[in-house]
Amino acid sequence: MVPLLAGFIRQWQEQTPYGQPTAWVFASTRLKGKQPRVANMLVEDHLRPAAVKAGVLKEGEKVRFGFHNLRHSLASFLVRKGTDVKTVQKMLRHSDVATTLGIYAHSMSEDRLAAQDDMLAAMMTPSNAVSLHIRAGSTLTRAEV
Repeated sequence: MVPLLAGFIRQWQEQTPYGQPTAWVFASTRLKGKQPRVANMLVEDHLRPAAVKAGVLKEGEKVRFGFHNLRHSLASFLVRKGTDVKTVQKMLRHSDVATTLGIYAHSMSEDRLAAQDDMLAAMMTPSNAVSLHIRAGSTLTRAEV
C-alpha cells in the first residue's frame, strides 16, 4: 500500500467507532462493525456524490457508475501519463495487454481530464465538503477524508 493511502486509512481508523486493528476498514454501522459495508452503499453515499460535485455526473443522472469506473479511469490516466503498459496490465491483473489498451484505456478530452481532476480533489482534500458520515449509536459524527 502506498504511504498516502495508508495515511488516509490510519486517519479513518482513528475517527471511526470501529477502528480496532482487526476491524473492517469500512465497517457496517447497522451491523455494529461485525461485517464490512456493502460496496453499493459506499458508491451511493460517497462516490456518486463526489462525482456529481466534480461535474463527472449530473444530479439524478441514472447511469451505471461505481468502483469499476475507477479501474477504467486509472488505466486511462496511467497510459496517458506514460506509464509502461505492462505495468498497467499487471496492476489491473489482466492476462492480455490488449484488454488493458483496448477496453480499459480510453482517450480523454481536456474537459474529461479536468472533471476527473476535480473529482479526485473532492475525494481526497480534507477541506472539501465531501465527507464520510459515521453513525455511532444515536450520535452522528463527521470525519473528513
